[in-house]
Amino acid sequence: MAIPVRGIPVLEGEVAERFERERLKAEQRRGTIKFSQEKIDSFRKSMQEYYQRLYGIH
Repeated sequence: MAIPVRGIPVLEGEVAERFERERLKAEQRRGTIKFSQEKIDSFRKSMQEYYQRLYGIH
């Protein structure tokens, strides 16, 4: 027995235009996060200490 194939829904008209406007606005306000290696190492050390205290791991 075959499974029926469904078409992919496509936005049209005002809905498509509104979607595109919102996509462009979201893209413009998108932020980036840049971590230095020092901060990454510090975070990793903090997490290791936390888990050691939490689980008694040495």
